[in-house]
Amino acid sequence: TRFEDEALRSAGVSSRIIDLSIQIMLEELGPNLWETKLDRCVDYGHTFSKLLEMVPGADIMHGEAVNVDGFFCVVLSYLRGYIGMDTVNRIFACMKSLLLPTNSSDLELNLAWQSCKDAIEHRHGEQRIPLITEIGESVCVSDITEEELERALEMMKTFDH
Repeated sequence: TRFEDEALRSAGVSSRIIDLSIQIMLEELGPNLWETKLDRCVDYGHTFSKLLEMVPGADIMHGEAVNVDGFFCVVLSYLRGYIGMDTVNRIFACMKSLLLPTNSSDLELNLAWQSCKDAIEHRHGEQRIPLITEIGESVCVSDITEEELERALEMMKTFDH
């Protein structure tokens, strides 16, 4: 992975990132073993990525699809006024520095809208899509519209992916 770079490994950065990720996942999921609370930040990146990975002939790995989904949700967060453009640019720069894809030609309106419908089916009748409100904080929303997805897809085109 990108985190296995020798300089990062010797500095302990890779291990620290993985350890923090595991800790956050356990804090979020541990008290919720029976999944009674479905508004979960750990679902970030897992709304649109599922269908992106399933596109016939798609050459995208799970982590890459999750990153594309994550950036798409960053754009949705911006369009809702949850974050400013400075935060969008900061996240985009971080993703690009890790050489992760931030968009996919397969991320189109039909796929995005179907992903929202699938989320409703698998998240107890609501979309429950995590959108960031600041780095490290999120809110789950269940009212994303097809028109909103279309605006976000248009904005995605303005970035130098």
